[in-house]
Amino acid sequence: MVAQSRMSPFTAMFLAAGLVVVAAIGAGTAVTMYGISVVDQKASGILALAHDTVQGLPEFIEKLPPALADLLHDRRAPEYASRIETKVVLAEDSASGLLVPSVEIINRGTEVVSVLGLRVNLLNREGAPLYEWSELAAAPVSFEELRGPLMPGSMRYIVLSPHRGLTREQRDELRSAVEICDIRVWRPRPDADPRLASAP
Repeated sequence: MVAQSRMSPFTAMFLAAGLVVVAAIGAGTAVTMYGISVVDQKASGILALAHDTVQGLPEFIEKLPPALADLLHDRRAPEYASRIETKVVLAEDSASGLLVPSVEIINRGTEVVSVLGLRVNLLNREGAPLYEWSELAAAPVSFEELRGPLMPGSMRYIVLSPHRGLTREQRDELRSAVEICDIRVWRPRPDADPRLASAP
């Protein structure tokens, strides 16, 4: 007769802990797989919604009131950037003694610029950037801080916020660089006004 040894309490505890770990891993795997399935379904739904939205956007714009639809009737035009002339001017504020930078912008072309995003840098003699500003120089509408569109042949001045370290002693040591980050030109809707539709 073979005597059966009894399981010690420690062995039983380790076996129970092992079973708990295995069960936890199995449950975690099931939850993870379910989560991946839900995310995949949600992502597919979002992509389908985005696709339908993009497909229906032109029709939606056409149904807007003419005043609103006209604002959205523009296009990105990187080739028109060559028609935009920019110049940075450093003027001294007599009260504080600081240099106040401003940007002079001229539309040399025949298009109405509805969006113009600029990045302005001041560099030292070695070409390293010292100061930087990002400005929306033109917007589809003129309202409060929105400067409105830039008309053909027009000139616009934008005063940048001064830096405390920008003093008169640095005037001869600084040079500027202006980057056009985004540019869009406005196109009149053909059904809005025959005179606008025939404009260049």
